[in-house]
Amino acid sequence: MKFPSMQQITRSSLTTLQRFPATLAAAAAGTLAGITLAQDIGTSPDTFALRVLFAALLAVPLTLVFRLVAEKREIGRGGGLLLQVMGLVLPVLYAWTLPGNLSNAPEMHAIRLAMLVTGAMLLVSVLPWTGKGEGNGFWQYNKTLFLRLLTAGLFAHVLYAGLAIALAAIENLFELEVPGQRYAQLWMLLVGVFMPWFFLAGIPQRLSELHEATDYPKGLKIFAQYVVFPLVVIYLVILIAYSGKIIIEWSWPNGWVSRLILGFAGAGLFFMLLMHPIREQLENRWVRTALQWFNIALLPLLVLYFLAVLRRLSDYGLTEGRYLAIVLGIWLLLITLYLLLSRVKNIRLIPASMCALAFLVSFGPWGAFSVSEQSQIMRFLHILDQQHMLKDGHAVQADAELPAEATQEISAILQYLHNVHGFAGIQQYFTASLREDDADEGANWKDATDVAALIGVEFALAPRAEPGGRRSYEARFSDAMQVDGYRWVLPEYTFHRRGNLHSIRLTGFEYRMSEKLDTLTVLAEAPVADTLVIPLQEFFTALSEEYHTVSALEIPLERMTATAEGSRLRVKLYMPWIRLQRNEGSLKIENLRLRAVCGEVSPQEIPPQEMP
Repeated sequence: MKFPSMQQITRSSLTTLQRFPATLAAAAAGTLAGITLAQDIGTSPDTFALRVLFAALLAVPLTLVFRLVAEKREIGRGGGLLLQVMGLVLPVLYAWTLPGNLSNAPEMHAIRLAMLVTGAMLLVSVLPWTGKGEGNGFWQYNKTLFLRLLTAGLFAHVLYAGLAIALAAIENLFELEVPGQRYAQLWMLLVGVFMPWFFLAGIPQRLSELHEATDYPKGLKIFAQYVVFPLVVIYLVILIAYSGKIIIEWSWPNGWVSRLILGFAGAGLFFMLLMHPIREQLENRWVRTALQWFNIALLPLLVLYFLAVLRRLSDYGLTEGRYLAIVLGIWLLLITLYLLLSRVKNIRLIPASMCALAFLVSFGPWGAFSVSEQSQIMRFLHILDQQHMLKDGHAVQADAELPAEATQEISAILQYLHNVHGFAGIQQYFTASLREDDADEGANWKDATDVAALIGVEFALAPRAEPGGRRSYEARFSDAMQVDGYRWVLPEYTFHRRGNLHSIRLTGFEYRMSEKLDTLTVLAEAPVADTLVIPLQEFFTALSEEYHTVSALEIPLERMTATAEGSRLRVKLYMPWIRLQRNEGSLKIENLRLRAVCGEVSPQEIPPQEMP
């Protein structure tokens, strides 16, 4: 193998820069924005840098595809330049429409960006090859992009690993301090500049000639046959076994099964795309049979898929995830029927239709965000109406105590709206402003707990079930520890049942946890030399009985405390996160995070102090 010289590398880099100037400029701008944001970790992110990053992430694939279309269609220099300008202007206009407080804006903006970038990347895959009879060129082109992307990613991360080790060596050998964000910035520089530059350098100059190419990498066939295809078979076996289980038990399918069906369908379609050019060869005739049975098997699994999704939909209404699940299910059904019934298997239809869907569902009254928000608002109003909490079009406090189920549903809806959309959609039903600063329309929305309090609802999310008899209990994040009467606040520590470290030495104190995590011993030195043994099993049992066999969030922090008192020392344990498992009637503690506050039995009037 002949390695390229530095002169060849330099010439190739300059050629790539001349060929894709807009794409590399967008990548550089996004990288610079990312480096700026990484520098300010721990503070409020710079909104301008976020806007630049959002625009760059969309501009990179758009400028690339417009350049490739201009080359493929032999559009003149003026037309090609216009397309490049469009590839830059459209993302800038999109970024301009984003809210001013983008760093604290609802999640819908990040989700929409992911949809748009996905659509733009699929556009790169299919738009240069919309002509008739270009199926082979389309496959060869995407094969080249796929392999080049893998190579670029591998090279970039190997280079990052080497340079990160070099930074660590400089820091340790020369006793120089290298801030932690330098490692993140180094990664961004390599992934944001080196990786796209290397990737773009591998795109063929004359795309039209790819239609005549017939090469098929042997490694690609090995990957398809011995990695992707076995995954398809494994997924199918699991799904068949699970289908038999729910038929025997005559129960609704678990919502999680929809993800496995998507994984099965995605792996099967990926296998079909990888093997497409050689499926007609004599030694590969089995591929056609396997794909035929794959499509047949997918049809009944899609029935299971829709049952699982629709069950969640009927219970909790639409969210973006469920909306996309329904859309993907319908798309899979149509693609499967096409592959089964059509004589001509045009593989370009798969990325083309996915691209159209990604753009279509990202905006408009029919889109994922509008439909999901309206669905949850209607659920919210329906619950308020049922509980007689709507009066003259405004939400009011209930006359009687709300049922636990209604409280949990209201809390869940408010939490969802706060995180994903904000409260603009329900502001009209409240007389008070739902923003932090009533006078500032750009201010952040109030917390969901505060909005719930406006209508007299004590915020409480519903418990969630976990597999394998496990359950997790988490304290309310916003609750503060009450330290009145205590002198020392000890550091927080997490104990693991399978961990080896159960004894933690602190300044003046020591934690000693039993191997079963059911007994904590706190040892104190002078001035309050004492030892307290705190049994925890009874506390865990009571917590488990209160919340039954499911996990729970947003538990009041004071509910997750245990106290003990000795001759000279008294301790209050705060346990904001606990993970348990019930097995054959016995309750085992798997993980436990705790922090202790300690004081004397006759405490002095000394303010609490943080221990190192």
